[in-house]
This record gives sequence, structure tokens and C-alpha cells, in this order.
Amino acid sequence: MELHLLVAVCLLFGRIMITHQTHMSSLYTYLFTPRGPQMFTCLTYLERNVRVDCEFLASDLVPGPYCEYRQDSRLVGSTYPNAVVYVSTEDRRRSNVSLVAPNLCRLTWAPMADEKPYTYTCRVYQGNGWKENSMAVHHRHLLICSAVSVLFKSAPWFLSLVMSLPVAVGLLNP
Repeated sequence: MELHLLVAVCLLFGRIMITHQTHMSSLYTYLFTPRGPQMFTCLTYLERNVRVDCEFLASDLVPGPYCEYRQDSRLVGSTYPNAVVYVSTEDRRRSNVSLVAPNLCRLTWAPMADEKPYTYTCRVYQGNGWKENSMAVHHRHLLICSAVSVLFKSAPWFLSLVMSLPVAVGLLNP
């Protein structure tokens, strides 16, 4: 019984931490806030294109937000005005960079069949500075986007559900 109570308290505390992060102290925010954009990669379902999502903290700083993607050190796409002139014609045909939400940039890249692994770098410009993050990606080892996207967006809820059901059933049984 004590174990069930301890688990229930831990789950409740975890749920409070997840749902009330905006009301946390500045020390907590400083320690646990990501320092740069968070990157998620997957393959699109039909076309098998590499999709690299770059999620960053929303900000009201002007100008921005703009984002650019590099493949190794080569610029393959950008939402920054007039930056497209620095992207090669071949890369422009194979890539698409867009701002799909106020805090989410997306690169869609059409890989060749014999393409090697690359390091993708996402740079986000907000206000007067850039923040960046990099990730090594091989298109043959990526999962399909639909399953990965659902998992990333629903993982805290799913984990809470899976952890709380046995506890609830255990508390209901005498």
C-alpha cells in the first residue's frame, strides 16, 4: 500500500511539473531550458524525404525568427530574405525550408539513393543573435514521420497514462 501511495504522489508531482512549467522559478527555468533549438528527424511517408524539424523557444524579438539549414557546412536552405542566392541551384531543387509554426522550422530534403550520412545544422535568428544545433543523420536509419511525431508530442501524456493505470487499479482493489 505504501508503494502505491508513493508512486501516486510521484506521478502527481510529475504531472504538476509538466503542466505548470510556466510558473516555475527562474532557477528551474535556467537549469532545464534548452540552450538552442531542439531537432527531430524522420522520413516523410510517401516520398521518403528527410524531414528535419527545428523547434525553438518563441520570442517577440524583432527581426525574426528566421532559420537556415546547413548540410555539413553547406547552406541548403533558409527563410532569411535574400539568402536563397547563396544556395546552389541543385540544392534549391532538393530542399524546402519553411517556418511551419511561430517556433518551428522545417527542412524537407530529397536524398539520392546512394546518399551518405550528413550533419544537419539548424540556425535560428531571433533579435540580434543566432542559436544553433546540429545532428548527424543517415536517411536509411530514420523512422517514418507520422509515428515519431505522435510519439514526441504525446509521450508525457502516454507515460502518465501507462504509469497511473496500474496504480489506480491497485488502489481500487482491497
